[in-house]
Amino acid sequence: MIVLTDEDQLPPDIWPQVHLAARRSNRTLVAIANLSGTDQLGWVDFLESFGGAVPSWRALDDSYLSKLEIAAKNANPEGVDGEAWRLFESLVADGLEFCFGRSVRRLGAAKRGQKVSDMIAQIPDGSVLVLDAKATSTSFNAAISKLRALAEYTETERIRQRGFAEVFGAAVVSKAFDQSEASLLQISREFMSQAGVPAAFLEVSTLAHFVTCFKHQPNLRTGIKWRLLFAGGLLTRGMFDKEVEALKAERY
Repeated sequence: MIVLTDEDQLPPDIWPQVHLAARRSNRTLVAIANLSGTDQLGWVDFLESFGGAVPSWRALDDSYLSKLEIAAKNANPEGVDGEAWRLFESLVADGLEFCFGRSVRRLGAAKRGQKVSDMIAQIPDGSVLVLDAKATSTSFNAAISKLRALAEYTETERIRQRGFAEVFGAAVVSKAFDQSEASLLQISREFMSQAGVPAAFLEVSTLAHFVTCFKHQPNLRTGIKWRLLFAGGLLTRGMFDKEVEALKAERY
């Protein structure tokens, strides 16, 4: 029997009632409140036991797109404190959680000093995408030498996920990239020779376009061929729009 409250604890007069109800029905009582205690779980502990919350609603906030654009420049939006790069990672994860409809595991900011990517995400078919978010005031140099750490972790993640989920690619999210579309495709091929999967490059403006599209048509998210879009090189707005139009034409 699960009893939930948004208060710090259940009111004293409620405890005897829920204990009696649980005992009469021969059930284990689980109480969840704002704070952890001897006889109750805190909301954070409760959610973490199920793998963490999925805060995809944050991408639907009216301020999300402007915050994403500012944080991508390695700057803090007005009224926001802390490290801009960390905020950018969180905002990218929020956007992808909404787009994929799956929880994104956030690793980078939470595991300083360890060789991990910023996050890993599952697309609707269960396959895994390894992601790095690069906040920069200008544009990110995506030379293969700058992606060596991501390649190493992607290769490790392929081993970790063996028998569970297929790691089909890696992606770098940034404001912009120094290289041309043709150069990014070549870099993706070099990345594949090292990591075993291609690297895709996603500009913040394109991610924002995803979110805007799905805000109005959320039912499209599960039908998008995400593996095709993240197959390597620069993922453009035109590629996404073409896939959306194909989906609309082919769905019953």
